[in-house]
Amino acid sequence: MSIPFRDNAAQNQFGFDEFSVNFIGKELFYSDQTLTGVETEFGVTTHRYDSISALPTYGDPTTGPGRIVIVDQMILEDLLARPRHYRDCVGSGSLAYAYRKEESARFLFEQWDRTRHGDIGFLPMNVGPDVWRAILRLLLHEELYLPGFLADSVSNLQSPPKQHAGSRPAAPEPHPLYSKLTRREKQVLQQVSKGHSNKIIAANLGITEHTVKLHMHNVAGKIGVSNRTAAAQFFFEVAPDEAHELASD
Repeated sequence: MSIPFRDNAAQNQFGFDEFSVNFIGKELFYSDQTLTGVETEFGVTTHRYDSISALPTYGDPTTGPGRIVIVDQMILEDLLARPRHYRDCVGSGSLAYAYRKEESARFLFEQWDRTRHGDIGFLPMNVGPDVWRAILRLLLHEELYLPGFLADSVSNLQSPPKQHAGSRPAAPEPHPLYSKLTRREKQVLQQVSKGHSNKIIAANLGITEHTVKLHMHNVAGKIGVSNRTAAAQFFFEVAPDEAHELASD
């Protein structure tokens, strides 16, 4: 399996592997067995730290070696208090939030400033092992997972206000970037916004997983995003009314 920005032989000035998966939290939540399983399954180096302070920051976080940093929900308060520090520790890698309660994930999603601190992924800890590994695999490929319940909350928050009886709602102008998408690309984007995997999207739309990947590649290029989380956020920002209206061909 090929892991992005990984070089087994290379180490940075602090002695850490250039690519590693770093779990921030207590051993109670990230056992030695879990870390060993990740290393065996994906062939990557893993570390566990009680706090983010044990990880050095990079001088230039945009070009620093890639690092996956997974923050436990027990550290939510610190994550929100100094998000820049967490981002600087990630380098060019990915930041994710491991949660066991949906309320915790929803609170972070609502409080996280994506424009200032970049995207953050979500890693549920109360799902089956196969699902958990599949979501972690997305992180290793720089794809950030957005749970369906968070996508639904965005849709509800951005639903238009009710119209008075007898009034005709004005049709909003379509977003210029969204208008560039084909009908099939919009369908794939809608499925992505629900947190579906490529396999599920392919089954729902009656196409191959390869075709799904091609559509998502085209979508990302047209709307100017780099991952699924940003694509889903874009969808709910510009086309909330279509969340339940797009139908499969």
